[in-house]
Amino acid sequence: MRGKSVKILLRAMVLFFMIAGSSDFSWLNVSAYFQEGWSVVPPIAGGGKSMAINAVYYEGREIWVVGADGMVLRSLTDGRDFEKVEIGIDAGLNDIYGRRERLWIIGDGGALAISTDGGKSFVKNPQRSYRRNSGQNPDLYSVQFVDSDKGYIVGDQGLILASTDGGISWQEQASGSDAQLFHLYFRGKRGWVVGTGGVVLHTDDGGRNWYPQRSGVSDDLNRVYFIDDRIGLVTGDKGLLLRTENGGATWERVSLNVQEPLFGISFIDKSTGWVVGYGGRIIRTYDGGRNWIMQESATEGDLFAVSFYKNRGYAIGRGGLILRYYEKR
Repeated sequence: MRGKSVKILLRAMVLFFMIAGSSDFSWLNVSAYFQEGWSVVPPIAGGGKSMAINAVYYEGREIWVVGADGMVLRSLTDGRDFEKVEIGIDAGLNDIYGRRERLWIIGDGGALAISTDGGKSFVKNPQRSYRRNSGQNPDLYSVQFVDSDKGYIVGDQGLILASTDGGISWQEQASGSDAQLFHLYFRGKRGWVVGTGGVVLHTDDGGRNWYPQRSGVSDDLNRVYFIDDRIGLVTGDKGLLLRTENGGATWERVSLNVQEPLFGISFIDKSTGWVVGYGGRIIRTYDGGRNWIMQESATEGDLFAVSFYKNRGYAIGRGGLILRYYEKR
């Protein structure tokens, strides 16, 4: 018992000095960083008001978030504090994707910035050759690279862009759709895109040809994720969750007692994954998306995105909201 008591005492002393020695480390931080499950951490604020966060990228070391008014923030301390990163863009930013030392950020009005040094510096992409019918550069919503050179972007008016040089130049691909395309997911040359009106598009050849898949719904679809080449999931409005076991040839609705729009998806293996949505909704699966259980999120705020790495994850949402997840393994 004395050994156990000493360990408890030492742990308490460590916590005391952490709190006493850091002005930004509060009791809220302590409760968030030393308990399992979901915890609300201090929201991101700027200029005395909460910030709108649209996307999060977490790869186990750094946490990146992007949002309104060109906001780009990075945390090296598991979300205890964030530092501002200037990229020279003041438009709303909608997505961020990383691969090794490269980062790509996209947003409204065709905003696009690239880093090749892990985020130390960014270069704005000056290309504006994809103007749409309105004469304006379209809003860009989702970006993904399958390797250091090959990447894709989707956006307004059925826009799909492809790059083979790391994002220096982009070529438009014929999508055959004029829907708002909100999200994409690629596995090698196979890709899926989802958007308004239940639109699902698929390619088997890296985007040279796109063809529609029947989702069976007319609600807006928000995110798409494939666990492997055959099993995939799509989230949408009104608590919609679709699942396929044949690469999207057919989609079936997963029965959920959820009415709120669902958005972000993240998996850590072929069995375990999370979906987040409005009203603080978080659901988890242990069997590849066949069945889902509700998790307590400790918030009723709207959640837009989630990103996991091993046993830790982060979800972001409206009003600068950030949640952290931790479980022992």
